[in-house]
Amino acid sequence: MPDRSPDDLPSDDRRPDLDAILDAAEYLVVNDGFDAVSASRIASRLGVDPASVTTAFGTLDELFVAMLNREYAAIFRVIIDHVERDPLGGLLSRIYRYTLAAVYERPLATALYLADRDGLNTIMRATHGFVYIPGAGIRSEFIDTMKEIGMVRHDVDSQHLSALISAVSAGAALTAPHTNGLDGISDGLALLLARGVDMDVTDTSAGKVAFVDFATSLAAPPDRG
Repeated sequence: MPDRSPDDLPSDDRRPDLDAILDAAEYLVVNDGFDAVSASRIASRLGVDPASVTTAFGTLDELFVAMLNREYAAIFRVIIDHVERDPLGGLLSRIYRYTLAAVYERPLATALYLADRDGLNTIMRATHGFVYIPGAGIRSEFIDTMKEIGMVRHDVDSQHLSALISAVSAGAALTAPHTNGLDGISDGLALLLARGVDMDVTDTSAGKVAFVDFATSLAAPPDRG
């Protein structure tokens, strides 16, 4: 989340910094909503010519994809850092807790996932077929891997669990009255996962490696050959 004022941002109207453009777009999404973002408003915030914004990214769709990809990369870095620091970080319940916190404690992610889901859906629809967008969440294939390496109970239905986690997480974030409320709810949900699906192990290094591999695969575009 940028905290600079317009006066602090680059004023070169020929080659504005790409990260500064993304910062300006993020600021507009968080404060004014997805529909408020335009090349002219980004340019106004940066003090540059609108043409320089479109020159840098081509289209708004491409700018939005770059903004979302940058946000996902930042989210994964936070999750991985917490997972690696936690002795039990390779358990699914711990990974879930850190994932939920990383997503809903970031202003842009919160704006897109909760306050402005139509904006996120617009990015997905606009880029379908020609740009890869990474995903975030606890997917069934990752749960399958966690079962194979002994981090999750073998009798767990991976697809049902993944769908349940997604539904409950979204509902919890939407209904939590404030940040502390969300923290308490996510802690409770993580505890339920710990009791219901985690294996009773003390060495979770295999789970940590599996999650890093999974996060890396989500954050990188597929090989198109």
